[in-house]
Amino acid sequence: MNVETLTRTILGNMPETTKWRRDFISKNFCLQCRLRGRHNFKNMSRYSELNEGTFHNNYAKDFDFFEFNLHLLEEFGSSERICAFDPSYISKSGKCTPGLGYFWSGCAGKNKWGLEIGGFAAIDIINNTAMHLIADQTLAQKEHSNLLAYYADLVRFRSEELKKVSDYLAADAYFSRAPFVNAVLESGLDLISRLRDDGVLFYPYVGPQPKRKGAKTKYLGQVDPRNLDPAYFTCCIEDEGFRIYEATLYCKAFKRMIRVAVMHTYAEDGSIKKHKIFFSTDLSMSGIDIYCYYKGRYQIEFLYRDAKQHVGLEHAQTKSETKLHFHFNTALTTVSLAKAIYHLSQPIESRTPFSMADVKTQYFNELLWNKIICGCGLDPHQPKIIQLKQKVLNFGKIRA
Repeated sequence: MNVETLTRTILGNMPETTKWRRDFISKNFCLQCRLRGRHNFKNMSRYSELNEGTFHNNYAKDFDFFEFNLHLLEEFGSSERICAFDPSYISKSGKCTPGLGYFWSGCAGKNKWGLEIGGFAAIDIINNTAMHLIADQTLAQKEHSNLLAYYADLVRFRSEELKKVSDYLAADAYFSRAPFVNAVLESGLDLISRLRDDGVLFYPYVGPQPKRKGAKTKYLGQVDPRNLDPAYFTCCIEDEGFRIYEATLYCKAFKRMIRVAVMHTYAEDGSIKKHKIFFSTDLSMSGIDIYCYYKGRYQIEFLYRDAKQHVGLEHAQTKSETKLHFHFNTALTTVSLAKAIYHLSQPIESRTPFSMADVKTQYFNELLWNKIICGCGLDPHQPKIIQLKQKVLNFGKIRA
């Protein structure tokens, strides 16, 4: 099975997609895997029998990427999964493209001029990988008081779709703020994230109330993350170099009870070198799950990395909102398709690390092979030709 065959199979389960549209999308995903150089319309036409205008016209049409990726996830993903949300900076020059502004770039460690997408992915916990769901360009930030409010509205907008994947949404420590936490809970989802190291937590008071006037005692005292009360905390993970403790505590910032997993990392002399506080708004979640789910959230970063390095996520040369949306989701979905075919389809005990670079090398080699064989008028079914083909397809791979 290759990318084009799998794409046609999934599109067969989407009856609202016309035949002409199915043909273009299946060829386009395959083209992204074999393209060398920049992933723009001009270069796409060089590697395809389609002309530049065909790409312009088809990228301007809507396509339900979420439904497509949901079908892909159901076929190749496991049952234990969560949703993850993370914005990603997209470099873009000029002044006329919609959504241009200064956005945070994690690689540069500062705000840079360009575009940004807010991407949702499904984190497959058992397979320890991320599969793309949908990405929306950051456009309406001027209508909100700040970016966090915009992200909160984006989660509300996509909440019904996300619930088809999981009831949990994981996000990094930037999103552990009350407005975003409340927006996630209002959407019917539970948030998994990390508190600041100096986050203020209180022990809930569970003893008998004294007979006196005034409000009842609610809290016993503030939590010292490096000196935990064993009456509240229990150790759920003990490994070489670190331990994780779980408890249900009151968070001052969120004004609500949360489930907490505190990780202590130890130095060689046995002292606590550093600590991290992970949390979930689901009070029934175990500390092990909180830690594993948040740790799995980082897989969405590898999804962005592969799309930027190998599938031209930042190569779009268009000023149309619709075409940009199509381009961003095409790049990210291409990585998921390749991952499903060449990684998730293999038995879990015999898998090797996924390499998008090797997938692109193989597809380019196959394109060049077909050009030479057809141009020379050779029979591709001859035994010697078949034997040589696999060597040619693996030529230049990092791991042949």
